[in-house]
Formats: sequence, C-alpha cells, structure tokens
Amino acid sequence: MIITICLSTCFICLLISYLLTIHYSYNYFKSRHIPGPPHEFFFGHLRRLWSTKRYSKQIQEWTHQYGSIYGLYEGTRPLYIVSDVNFLQEVFIKQFSSFHSRRVLFLARMGVGTPENLFGSSGSTWRRQRLIVNPTFSLNKMKLMLPIVNQCIDILMNKLSILYENNEEFNIYDMFKRMTMDVIWRSGFGIESDMQNDIENIYLKKSAEVIEINYDKLFVVRLSNLMPFLKPFLRILVIFQLKLIQTIGKKISFINHFIEELAPFWIINQAKEIINYRKEHLNEQKRNDLLQLMIDATISNDKDKIENMDEEIEQKKLYSDEIAGNILIFMIAGYETTSTTLAYCIYILATKANIQEKLFNEINQHKNEYEDDYDLITNLSYIDLFIREVLRIFPIIIQSTSRECNKTTTICGHEIEKGSVIQADILTIHFHSDIWGPEDPNEFIPERHLTKRHPVSWMAFGIGPRNCIGMRFAIMELKICLTRLLNQYEILPGDKLEEHFKLTELTVINPEAIFIKLKKRIY
Repeated sequence: MIITICLSTCFICLLISYLLTIHYSYNYFKSRHIPGPPHEFFFGHLRRLWSTKRYSKQIQEWTHQYGSIYGLYEGTRPLYIVSDVNFLQEVFIKQFSSFHSRRVLFLARMGVGTPENLFGSSGSTWRRQRLIVNPTFSLNKMKLMLPIVNQCIDILMNKLSILYENNEEFNIYDMFKRMTMDVIWRSGFGIESDMQNDIENIYLKKSAEVIEINYDKLFVVRLSNLMPFLKPFLRILVIFQLKLIQTIGKKISFINHFIEELAPFWIINQAKEIINYRKEHLNEQKRNDLLQLMIDATISNDKDKIENMDEEIEQKKLYSDEIAGNILIFMIAGYETTSTTLAYCIYILATKANIQEKLFNEINQHKNEYEDDYDLITNLSYIDLFIREVLRIFPIIIQSTSRECNKTTTICGHEIEKGSVIQADILTIHFHSDIWGPEDPNEFIPERHLTKRHPVSWMAFGIGPRNCIGMRFAIMELKICLTRLLNQYEILPGDKLEEHFKLTELTVINPEAIFIKLKKRIY
C-alpha cells in the first residue's frame, strides 16, 4: 500500500512538473516581447499548421498580422517566422556557424534506412560531404554531363512533335517529370532509364511515391514534435520495428517483399546494388557522374581503420553507408524541383506572349554564335532574368529554408536560444514592395533583376553555405530545355490551363497540371 502511494505521488509530481514546464515554455516569446498568434497548450501552433492546406500562405498571412519577426511554437519548441532580410542575413550567412543545421525530421538523422545525407546532416558531417560532392557541379563536370541531358531532352522533343501533329492540348508537367527523372538517374547514377517511353517505369513510380509521402502526418513524427524528449525512445522503437520486420521477413517471404517494395527502402536497395556493381567492376571504364565521385571517396565503415586515419584524409572521404542516403536525396532534389520550375516557366510563357517573344528573339539572335549548347545558354542574359523572376513569383520549397540554432546567440538585438528554429517567410520577402519596387512586385517583370537587391531578397535556392548544391546543374537543365523548346515551338495556352493551375503544397509547391498547345515556328 505504501509503495503504491509513493509511486502514485511520484507520478503525480512528475506530471505536475511536466505540465508546469510546458506552461512556462510558452513564456519564451512573451518574455522577449515578440508577438505571435494565440497558441494551444501542449500543441502550440502545430494543430493549426497540420490542418492548413498551404503552409507558406498561412505564415504569410500571420506575417501581415504580426510583423516581420514573430513567434510560433512547434509543441513547445520556439519557431521564429522571419521576413526581415537583415535578420536572415545574419542567420544564413554572417553567423552561419551558429545556424549550420536544417530543421529536419528526426527520422532523417536515425542512420537506419536513411543514412545521413547532405540535406539532413549537420556540423562536421555536412562539411565533409559538401566538400566531397562540390566538384560534381564544377564547369568541367557539368559539360561532361551535357550530352546525357540533351539525350533526355531529345526524347522529350520527339514526344512533343507527335502531340503537335495531333493538334491537341496536353499536360506538359507530367512530361517534364519523366524527363527530369531520366536526367537525374542517367547523369547522376548511370542508370539507362527510359521513363519517357516507359510510363510504367518502376524507377519513376518509386521516386514519385517518395515525394508523395506526407511525413508530417505520420504519428511517430507528430509525437516527436509534441514531445521531443521522446525522440531517443522513438528512434529505438522505429529501429526495433524495422529489425523485427526484417527478421520475420526472412522467414515469411511476403512480409519481406512488402518492406522491400516501400519506396524509400526500394530506392536505397537499388542504390546499394548499383554501388556494389560499380565496386566489383573497378577495372571497367569509369563514368563521369555523381555516384562514381562518391564511390571514389568511399572508405570502409571499419571503426579501427577510421580511428587510425589521418584527420585531413578523413575529411575527403565518405562512409560507404552515406552514399545510398545521398542517392535518395539527390533523386528527390533533382526530380520534383526542376520539373516544377519548368512547369511554372511554361505557364508564364503560355500566358504572357510578350515575354515569350523576348526570350525567343534572344535565342534566335545568338543560337548560331556558339559551338555547343552550354556556351549558348551561359551567354543568354534575358533567360537568366526570366528564370529568376519565375522563381520569385513561384518559389518551389519553403519549409526547407529554415535553420536550427546550434548555440545561443544574439541576432539584431534578439537573443536566440539553442534549439530554436528560424523559418524564412519567403513569400513575404519575394513580394515585398520595399525590396522589389518601385515596380509592382505582383507583376511579372524579369528586368527588375537587373537592379542590385539585398543579398537575401531572392531565396529560391536558399542562401549562404547551405544553399542548393545542385543549383548550377538545375539552371543548366532549365535553360537547355527552354531554349530547345522555344527554338521549335510557340507555346499557347490550353483551354484547361487555368482550370488545372491549382497549387498544392507538400514537399514542394506545385501546380496540378499545365495544359498547353504548340505551334510550329516557321523560319
């Protein structure tokens, strides 16, 4: 009886202590005189954010109410929503050492199924991986990958010629998805995919499934946000479940088959097979792709070898289990973002004939001056302005443009505690009249980018040391595709263009479909 009373008393004391801790945690912004919308006990603002259809629109709406710096709570964790560009310059650039981590799902840092990659890693792990992968996107490397990009665009152009002959409107967004996926699997990992001809291609299906997963709706993810102290236990739980399923799967084949068919695991398993094949055939002619660069930098996971390795050499090496994780993240980054940007570009061209004419005139004027496509696109100035303006009006990714505070510091007079998160309100920044004036920021005017702006005024690819590593490759792919398309066709709006131009937001902000028609150019 006494033991029961003691245990009950301890439990009640712990519960009261926990509830008081939650209560006092909500004084974080109040004590700093930072405004914000009313919060719910325990949930903070998470229930509101979980229920909203457009995260970016919701924080933009709150910015209009509460100003350029305001506070939200993810459970009890402070989340700064910031559209003050000077504040963000401190976070992303000047004080990067205090904000070198992204806010990512705890599952991304588990090391099981999704080994640490460039997107989710932090600190020395991120610096080491970035240093190794950077050379892949040098000028010389990108020129070597140019023929592969052109081969994929050749297939696209052949498909478009058939649709033109049929004189029918079509959804070009789906075609861009297949084309960009072809590019990333061929140029990045040496897979001779044929996703544009084979609509049922397994690589395309699995890649699309990874993108479509709403990780924020997973119970384990929501629980980790609400009760972050449970993360170590949740990691153990998830790892235990995976190990248990794998063990049972060895005895019951259909369970093993089910797990292997889950999209993230399927892609990582495929990646491991490709890696093993490359390692077993080292004497064959090496490919000039991202995968080979990572394989060349691989070291064993043997702890003794790692501990005895010279620190300078270790900084130039990848652990073998990191390669598969990076293949997964590069596939995601190279697929959805590039295809969606192309979709937005086509929407603008179809609805703004004057912009399309300016682009065509520039391409037509210079297309015979250069020997290859790369030299041509690097010397086209208006297409640069055009792409920048498209991504100002239609930023692709919002939530990834965040930073976690790694050590307590002061930014513009605000003390930011370790563990807090800074989220940039990109929509507010991209449409701010003080930043993008004197022209109306709601108008599509590529020439506005000729004027020098604040370093944080345009965040389409992120900013600072952790900006998008594949930015130059993505822009190259965009330019070549648009140049070749406009050189042959005039893009016209389809009857269903506006009806299906409905934006949704999950991993990226993307339209439902882009319906257009083509008109052959006559020279």
